[in-house]
Amino acid sequence: MSGTQPRFTGRKRRLKTHWSVRWSDLMCEGVITVGGIGTIVAVCLVALVLVMEVIPLFRGASIKPLDIQEAPWSSGEVVHFELNEYQTMGWLLTKDGKLKVVRLIPPAPKDAEAESMSSSAFEVVTETQLVDDGEITAISTSTGQTDFVIGLNDGTARVGNVEFKTTFVDPVEIKNWFVDQTGDTSGKQLSHPGDTAIYKDGVVQMTPQGQYRAQNVDWTLGDPITVGESAIVLLDHLPQASARSSLGGTSTTFAALTDDDQLKLVVVSEKKSLLTGKVKLDTKLYDLPAVAKDGRVPKFVLIDDLGNNVLAVEELGQLSRYDIRDKNNISIAETVNLTPDSEASITSCDWILGRETLFVGDSDGNCSGWFQIRLSDRTDEKFANRQSSDGFALVRAHAFPQGPGPVSSFGASSRSRMFIVGYATGQCSLFHMTTEKYVADLMMPEGGLVKLARIAPRDDGLFIEADGKIAHYALSPGFPDITLASLFLPVWYEGYAEPLNMWQSSSSKTEDELKFSLYPLISGTFKATFYSMLFGAPLALLAAVYTSEFSTRRTRMMVKPTVEMMASLPSVVLGFLAALVFAPVVEEVVPACLAAMFTIPFTILLGAFIWQVMPQAFTLRLQPYRLWFLAPVLVLGIYLAYRMGPSIEQWLFLGNIKFWLVHPEQGSGVGGWLLILIPFCTLVMLALDVYALNSFWRGTVARAPRFTFALLSLVKFLLLSIATFSLAYALGSLLDLAGWDPRGTYIGEFDQRNSLIVGFVMGFAVIPIIYTLSDDALSTVPSHLRSASLGCGATHWQTAMRVVIPTAMSGLFSALMIGLGRVAGETMIVLMAGGNTPIEDWNIFNGFRTLSTNIAIELPEAVQGSSHYRVLFLSALVLFLLTFLINTVAEVVRLYFRRRAYQL
Repeated sequence: MSGTQPRFTGRKRRLKTHWSVRWSDLMCEGVITVGGIGTIVAVCLVALVLVMEVIPLFRGASIKPLDIQEAPWSSGEVVHFELNEYQTMGWLLTKDGKLKVVRLIPPAPKDAEAESMSSSAFEVVTETQLVDDGEITAISTSTGQTDFVIGLNDGTARVGNVEFKTTFVDPVEIKNWFVDQTGDTSGKQLSHPGDTAIYKDGVVQMTPQGQYRAQNVDWTLGDPITVGESAIVLLDHLPQASARSSLGGTSTTFAALTDDDQLKLVVVSEKKSLLTGKVKLDTKLYDLPAVAKDGRVPKFVLIDDLGNNVLAVEELGQLSRYDIRDKNNISIAETVNLTPDSEASITSCDWILGRETLFVGDSDGNCSGWFQIRLSDRTDEKFANRQSSDGFALVRAHAFPQGPGPVSSFGASSRSRMFIVGYATGQCSLFHMTTEKYVADLMMPEGGLVKLARIAPRDDGLFIEADGKIAHYALSPGFPDITLASLFLPVWYEGYAEPLNMWQSSSSKTEDELKFSLYPLISGTFKATFYSMLFGAPLALLAAVYTSEFSTRRTRMMVKPTVEMMASLPSVVLGFLAALVFAPVVEEVVPACLAAMFTIPFTILLGAFIWQVMPQAFTLRLQPYRLWFLAPVLVLGIYLAYRMGPSIEQWLFLGNIKFWLVHPEQGSGVGGWLLILIPFCTLVMLALDVYALNSFWRGTVARAPRFTFALLSLVKFLLLSIATFSLAYALGSLLDLAGWDPRGTYIGEFDQRNSLIVGFVMGFAVIPIIYTLSDDALSTVPSHLRSASLGCGATHWQTAMRVVIPTAMSGLFSALMIGLGRVAGETMIVLMAGGNTPIEDWNIFNGFRTLSTNIAIELPEAVQGSSHYRVLFLSALVLFLLTFLINTVAEVVRLYFRRRAYQL
């Protein structure tokens, strides 16, 4: 900087700034500018990356037509059709018992010659006469499973299995085989990735990696099982994957309705001889109670995945549920009307993946999903009149928009809860059962009744048959298992009595429902923040006020570095200590720990009042060492809690607090109410003291001598403490008499790694940050404000409370917000000491899972691009937005306090 500066001598001297200083100023300005802008850009880029990963979650599905051809079979000829996962081949079973393996011919390029176009979408590879002596009248298959049961017109049933076998073939072997079969040495059959050709008794395809993947169909068919004397018209079986015989062999259970209206349950077990190794079928038949009523017979017969129930559904919607757990005493457990809101007839009824949720479609185009719940878990009036002999009830959990016509076909996905519905108008609709999400619609070009609707095994294709045409579509469903409602609102999952918010992102079986509710994670984040700040913030702020306003310089120079050294402890070390040291110790002395929350503050305040009662000359002489007198007071508080713990447990918690927490039917809830109400009653008494007693206190008692005033203050403190406890006990007793028990609502089962441990340890971790920033903010308050206040006769405490703290409020608030951000993003402490359970209650004795810990645990194992993977990025985005929102509000509040401070 250069310029002319006047001097007292009257002489003028021209000042010049050295070039190195100017260069340093420019460099610093540039570095600071680039660093600041770079930080903003980096944060924006992080947000952009998160948004880019999340956006695909909410994109719609896309359906692209690939080919449409004349159906290669006549109407009603095919009883079942199944695709392989690569959509290159399939198998179909006809009524006359033929098993046909077909290749799906891909559509020819647009510029290909007309004669190269195939007249059919299928080419028969092999044809096997599966059944020689009968006609197939019924078939039972299960989504995602390879076994089946067929019913014949002679009253017998046969259990079989058909699955696709995959092998990779050497290119030389492929070439030699084609040369031997066709004499073509050009290799044009498989020249591009995706090309397919018939190879032996299957289909071979060139993969994008240049490998040759061959698939064929492997099948088995068991011996005939006699069910009745007339044809089997309805059939459903329990997949062999869900049932194993006690002797180590497979077991097949199926329900069958014969042409003479006899409903039977058949259990077929394989018994293997330990001596000869031969397998013998053991068949048991059980007659179910008569189902014919006024000439009405079931139109659908189904058996659930656990093999506990058989469902018989009439055309008019009446469902009879048979309890088959006791095979010798089968009875109708309940009857349900599947069309309670209309008089429509049932046109489609089948299981979706997992065989737990029942899809129901009717002649009005309505679709719904039903599953069982336990009646004892529902207390609302709607279920008060439901009667069931086994304590379960079938409920309509999901409802979907009405279609354009009667439901004519149904197809379930084999890897998700998505399903396709075909209507009599030629339209098909895709939905997701769990989230009730509408995925997409498609319309057959020529309309007609949709007879067949199938979703490819990988959810990447559709096959629709209508009006003698069969169409092939490429499908990109997006993420139908994710909606905004399913992420943040309750969803009704299978087997649960009511809609819930749950997080369960992995499972041992494909059939299980995955649950992606972020609400428990957000709740856990707020829970961790609340309990940590509840413990750490008051201690840090009070410590900062003490060292800044009351301690000597020597004490402050010793305390502040010590507290700041606490920040050097790694989070993983604190989490390790919390999980393996503190948690087991606290579990053994829970009542003492709870009592310590009240005895330690009480003894510290009691010690302060006793200090005031002591002679002034004595206290002035010990003033520099009064901090050391806090140690025996603190030890006394801990000792009182330790000694009172067993007595409190015996008095309030039936002698065992863990037993008391999980048995709300025993004992009273007064002990729990005391834990909740004592802090509230303390605030009530504090307000009473400040706004009601202080005017009398200042006008009368304050004029008394020092010893008298201190003694009366001690008496007032003791009386207010007794009144606080009495008020809390009285309110707790009234609430308990009213039948309101806090167990199960505000407090519950004790978990060793819980919110109490996390609050203590994480509060310990956040204290250095809040303390340092608060102490710096208090220290920057101008000294003349303190001097003016003290000069007007105010005490040090009044000066701190009325002058210093309001002036430094913006800095104190910033310190709290920085500490809150530290807690909200903490991972290791919560991961190791929080129990890692995604629940949403506020019970201090339970654990939780936060957004940050969930990301740290599951992101390394999430499949890239999957729903799970993108929801984890959405969790990070939610955490980012929550932090941004809190910091924005904090900045607004900080600026408000700063403007007020400027007025001083």
